[in-house]
Amino acid sequence: MRCVVHVALAAAMLCAGGCGDSSPAWRGWSSRPASPPVSLPTTAEPASQPAPAPTPAAAPAPAPAPAPTPAPAPAPAANPSRAVMATVNGTPVYMDELTEVLVAGYGMPVAQQLIANELVRQEVARQKVVVTDADVAAEHDATLEGMFGTVSDPNQRHRLLEEMLRRNNVSRGQWELTMRRNAALAALAERRVIVDANDLRDEFARQYGQKRQVRDIQTASLADAQKVLRDLAAGADFKALVTKYSIGTIGSPDEPGLLPPFAAGTPGMPPAVRQAAFAMRKVGEVSDPIQVGTAFHVVQLAAIVEPQDANFEAVKGRLLALVRQRRVRALQQDILRLLLAGAEVRFVHPVLKAQAEKGAAP
Repeated sequence: MRCVVHVALAAAMLCAGGCGDSSPAWRGWSSRPASPPVSLPTTAEPASQPAPAPTPAAAPAPAPAPAPTPAPAPAPAANPSRAVMATVNGTPVYMDELTEVLVAGYGMPVAQQLIANELVRQEVARQKVVVTDADVAAEHDATLEGMFGTVSDPNQRHRLLEEMLRRNNVSRGQWELTMRRNAALAALAERRVIVDANDLRDEFARQYGQKRQVRDIQTASLADAQKVLRDLAAGADFKALVTKYSIGTIGSPDEPGLLPPFAAGTPGMPPAVRQAAFAMRKVGEVSDPIQVGTAFHVVQLAAIVEPQDANFEAVKGRLLALVRQRRVRALQQDILRLLLAGAEVRFVHPVLKAQAEKGAAP
């Protein structure tokens, strides 16, 4: 089972409906200056004269000229020591502002992957293991085979991969980094694998003995699994119910929910599913709900594959490759866990350091 890390991407948040007067956007504007006081003209009255003759009414004072509208404060000059992400009406927005938001919200999962990549790189260098582009391509193909084994068309496998990456917010670049790391782990694991004659005999029985093939509906709850059984009892088609209820991507559009044939000892298949499949004797028979982890499965027996007439010596080389490949897959994750457990990882960035201290470190 391949471990694919799902990494979320940050979304930009815009301030709608006003951000408050304290926002820097409002600080560049000065208030309008108050109009200066206006004095009206006055006349002096002579003390020795009788009441003065009426004087003409003074002309009204002219209205004060309107104060000039202040121009916006000039945009601050760009800081050459900071990388600019974008400019908004000529004002720079810096990359470090974006980085801080992304690190705070999404940094730890990505940091964990980068740390794992560095640990594997160091171990490969220490053991002088060479990992080529061909090794990475082989790892990619083997992973797709494990994920979409029932789909033979390479183009369709590619489309299923792209859909899975999009659904889990994983970029193609992140996928390629994972494949390169897994290829390196596979090269490290290859040195540890030992296969003996008993292993080959057991594999011969798994490959060429009797097998079962089932269709599977995976649901998130027991209640949903029981809905599947009620719909089947009412005459619904199992294939249609795969599309309606299953939360897992299994099979192909033409054969929804169909798993590859497996033997009683096939590794990787949940034991409860294997037992239910081999307990059924008639094609079309349906199991009761089967709990695997937090999910519930309903399986239908699709085929009983009879043992093949094969010569052990003729297929021994193929069996050896299958056993080695399976054990390499298991060792990949074991090696990574050991490297992480033995590493001294110190976060320097204050946000990541705080997250690590709360238990989010690798």
